[in-house]
Order: sequence, then C-alpha cells, then structure tokens
Amino acid sequence: MKVFLDGRIVDAEKAVISPFDHGFLYGLGLFETMRVYGGHIALLEKHYERLRKAAEELGIVVTMTREELRFAILQTLSANGLENAYVRVDLTAGDKGLGAYAGIYDEPRWLIFAKPLPDFPSSLYEKGKRLQILTRPRNSPEGEWRFKSHHYMNNRFGKMEIGNDPNVEGLFLTESGCIAEGIVSNVFFVSEDTLYTPDVKTGILPGTRREFVMELAEECGIAVREGWYYIEHLMVADEVFITNAIQEIVPIHAVNEKTIGEGTIGAVTRQLLELYRQRII
Repeated sequence: MKVFLDGRIVDAEKAVISPFDHGFLYGLGLFETMRVYGGHIALLEKHYERLRKAAEELGIVVTMTREELRFAILQTLSANGLENAYVRVDLTAGDKGLGAYAGIYDEPRWLIFAKPLPDFPSSLYEKGKRLQILTRPRNSPEGEWRFKSHHYMNNRFGKMEIGNDPNVEGLFLTESGCIAEGIVSNVFFVSEDTLYTPDVKTGILPGTRREFVMELAEECGIAVREGWYYIEHLMVADEVFITNAIQEIVPIHAVNEKTIGEGTIGAVTRQLLELYRQRII
C-alpha cells in the first residue's frame, strides 16, 4: 500500500511519524473516513469543514486547504490504482516533546490511506443489521461537541462487547439512558412518517451522512425531528436505520431481539437510500 505523508507518497512500511507526536502520546489527532465513487470524493466539503472546526478548537493549524486535500487524496488513489475506495485522512498534532502543551500546534502531520471498498452483500440493504444495546454508556464528548478524534477508547469497548459479527452494530445510550449513536454510525428511526434522530447535544458525532440524510428527507417533504429519545421509541418505531460514510444507509431489522417493522427495509428507508445514491456523486 502507498500512503500520503506530509506531501509525499511513500510505501506504508516507510511512513514514519515521531514517537513524540502528540497524536500518538496524548490522542491529539483527528481523522475523517471518506468514500470515493469513481474518483469522486463524496461530501468532501462537509468532511473538511468538520475537520477544520475540530482542529481550530484543539489549536491545531490546518495546513492544507480543501483543494489541496482533494489533490492529496487523488494522489493517494492514483498511487494505489483505485477509483472506488475507502479513504482515511489523519491530522495529528505534531511533535512537541513530552509533557502537556498549551500552545498552538503549527506543524501538524498529514497521513492519508486508501484501500478498496469491501464487498457489501445485497442482504445488507434489504434485511440490514441487528442493533445491540451496549451495556457501557457513551462517554461525554471531548469539547462542546464530539470530535472524530484519535481518542477512540469508548468505541473500542463497544466493539469488544459485540465482537466481530458484521451483521451487528452496537448502540450506545447516554448516561441518562437516551439513545446516542452506534459504534461507527448515526441512528435514525421512523414513526408515523416522521424521521427522528438524536440531537447532537446528546454527545454524538455530527456525522456527515447524518446531515446529508436529514437534508434529503426535508427535500422529500419528510418531517425531521432531533431530540432526546429513549430505547422504547426504537422498539415501537416503524423503521430504524443507521448511516455512515462507507456503508451509506443500512436498515435495522431488530433491536436486541425485538423485530422492527417487517424485519426488512422500510419504505422511507428505501426512498432515502435510493435518493442518497442518486445525489452522492
């Protein structure tokens, strides 16, 4: 695999970052996971803006413009012979030695990976996944809102709890028992033709696909509500689905052992998935 590291394409095994980088020592790093369709980097502007806002709050200078980042991603794709791909962009704080640092990180490091997309079976978009409620609650966000950061321990605990079954996604609840988000996804449910999703103030990641799906729903005349919801709302919902950048929109056929709807993709979920695929490129 070839990777992009600070302006150069190098072999992955030769990509070296200082052991004193604060992204490694203290988790002061940010990342974005993107999907590329035929060379088109989907929702790059949303990804870049989320990265920029989080970096600004952390005091990390974003040393690439959006167009420079686009070019760097395209370079990485070309070096790996890919047009449809999973891309991860990492921005780490950089080397400031040992110890806490209160200043501006003005020499961050950029690392970009690209790999082929996994093969998703058709059943993923017809039956979907089972949502399993996690015993460990969602931790509180790092700042006023949750960053997509290198601080991934809560997600790690969630993944350890559900194991590696690709047909199961873990669902975090807040400390007060409200629905939060999946381990690697945002959660939506449909009741009486209204689309509901947890408010960002619950401590969830403001997902790029979450925002995009809400925009699509409003285009279709579907009412969208953000708020604080409990697991009972999911259990009686007509439809439940999750979103993320790589898997798009995935229906949920059951929450724990409770079947949702007919146990297959619902009408609203199907409508949004079809429109998503029309508009994403």
